[in-house]
Amino acid sequence: MSDGPVLSARHLDEEALQTIHETSLTILDEGGIAVGHEGARERLAEHGADAEDDVVTLPPEMVESALDAAPSSFTLHARNPDNDVVVGETPVYAPAYGASNVLTLDGTRRNSTLDDYERLTKLVQSVDAINCTGFSVCEVSGVDSAAKPYEMLQRSLLLTDKPVMGDTFGYDRAEASLDLVSIAVEDDSLSKPYVAGQITPVSPRRLSGHMAGGLLAYAERQQPLVFASAVMAGATGPATMAGTFALANAEVLFGITMAQLVSEGVPVVYGTPAANFDMHATSLATGSPEGALATAFSGAMADFYGLPSRAGGCLTDAKTIDDQAGSESATHLAATVAADTDFVLHAAGMLEAYATVSPAKFVLDCERIQAAQRLQSGYEVSEETLALDLILDTEPGGDFLSERHTLTHAREEHFTPDVADRTAYEQWDRDGQRSAGQRGADRARELLDDYDRPPIDEAVKADIEAYVDEHV
Repeated sequence: MSDGPVLSARHLDEEALQTIHETSLTILDEGGIAVGHEGARERLAEHGADAEDDVVTLPPEMVESALDAAPSSFTLHARNPDNDVVVGETPVYAPAYGASNVLTLDGTRRNSTLDDYERLTKLVQSVDAINCTGFSVCEVSGVDSAAKPYEMLQRSLLLTDKPVMGDTFGYDRAEASLDLVSIAVEDDSLSKPYVAGQITPVSPRRLSGHMAGGLLAYAERQQPLVFASAVMAGATGPATMAGTFALANAEVLFGITMAQLVSEGVPVVYGTPAANFDMHATSLATGSPEGALATAFSGAMADFYGLPSRAGGCLTDAKTIDDQAGSESATHLAATVAADTDFVLHAAGMLEAYATVSPAKFVLDCERIQAAQRLQSGYEVSEETLALDLILDTEPGGDFLSERHTLTHAREEHFTPDVADRTAYEQWDRDGQRSAGQRGADRARELLDDYDRPPIDEAVKADIEAYVDEHV
């Protein structure tokens, strides 16, 4: 094989990583994190943390011990064991997450609905590029707020049999997610990692009561926690990227430490999906080069700690499917792949920073992911692949089109897209000069038309539905 990955984002040396680490330890030791959950503060204090008012400081040795306790990889189990994934070995791609708006297949932007949630979840099930679904593939409106998390997770569990993420917004909602998943996988005690929960601090240096409660619930039941400190450089963090990364790192280390103190050995994923605050646009700039640098940093720092890493994938600040969307998404995905990211959340479908999800862009991004995977896979150098005899046997000016070697190897060696157009201009013109967005929308419609709901035991399905009916 070709030697090593084609793309690599190892831009920080060991000394720089150590300096950032030590700076983050100082932030936690001297400044601390405000924790809006009394029970969490009490549990931290029981283990030796200093909890004064709502601010908790951690001694460096406590943080170091927690890092040593966290596993370097873990298997996230699916309802269908054939879809289990190992986080920390090969990249796991999860879809858009948390968008309150949808750009529909006909190009209309509006609030996301439960129907949109269903369509996006069906797309997740239908594509090979995405191997884990997200709890909030879109943030649903038009549903009672108390019922919404139950309705969303129920659809995740019934419409896909890939690994899932669950709700973390408060202890009770997190517990409900864990209970629902335990019913779906027929494992009341959740004896293995079955559901991942994302924990997002409020920068600078605050962990809300809801997030702290969700963290406690998942850690108590040994379910994986995906940490995501989304510091905005220049707004919720220093304008300098090094300062922003030191702050983000401190926030993530606090969450990891808290998780390990609650339940030693609980799986965690390290993530710093930071970006800069654009002073001219007065908004978060996820598609910026600085956002891609944050992705590269996350991979490097996670490796420094021996932990799985988390980052975004095809991120963009574009409002529609245009050149900006494609170029920013490709740049950010390249950084994600180059950083050897282990868990890619927001991998496909995002527009307008994190505000909008597009089913058409989801399809286009999935093809981008597959192309990036092909790039990283490299190529084999051997007697068979060098094809010396074939080259010498072919006359100058000849071709290789009809050779058996070509027919055999072209299928496995060359990436062939489903959506991107590689035809001649005349064919493209005859086909209606369709844009990338139109082709993505058409492909999304085809996938939805061909969707097959994965099988589930009828008794299990009835138990899931009964649990939801009881709580909504």
